[in-house]
Amino acid sequence: MIFDTELLIKTYNYIGPVGAILVGLSILSLTLILSKIVIFLFARLNSTGRVEAALKALESGGVEAALQALGNSRHPVAKMIRAGAARIMAGENRETVEAEIRAVATREMMRLSRNDRLLELIGLIAPLLGLLGTILGMISAFQALQAAGSKADPALLAGGIWEALLTTALGLVVAIPAIVTFNMAENRLDRLRQYASVTVARFLAHVYGEQQDEG
Repeated sequence: MIFDTELLIKTYNYIGPVGAILVGLSILSLTLILSKIVIFLFARLNSTGRVEAALKALESGGVEAALQALGNSRHPVAKMIRAGAARIMAGENRETVEAEIRAVATREMMRLSRNDRLLELIGLIAPLLGLLGTILGMISAFQALQAAGSKADPALLAGGIWEALLTTALGLVVAIPAIVTFNMAENRLDRLRQYASVTVARFLAHVYGEQQDEG
């Protein structure tokens, strides 16, 4: 424990308070990125086979067949159609069915986009913190150089600047993965929204188109 404490103190003295903040942000960012990956993998966003099978089953066997085709698929669109189909089979009107689908869609999108803005914020402020650390470090280096007067060693200045620039590098290391993950997640969610909009419209058009034709 003594060794760990001493190591932490040495690291803090080396990178400074801004660097320590960036280290904390890096841990938070990594946690959020891993959490995002797990959530997206669990949602199986690329597995649309059952959704497409449900739409085909809907054409040939009706809503009950579509429900059976969906099975226990975890895809967000599958959950939307499953919720709508359950309402239809319960005899609810179209407004209630659409409201239920919207509620499920909102819940799924909120789950998938959780902490996205926090990742974006980390990606935005990390480089600024790194720049701040560099400026503060260079100020300290020049102050040390001035205090040394005529006995100043150029190596002292070079070492101080090198340590100051370290925070800029650390800020970029923290920011780049956060920004990349945020943009990839948002791009994937945009495609999901488009797919959900088209698929749900097809589902509702088929169900209520058939009912109108029967009427």
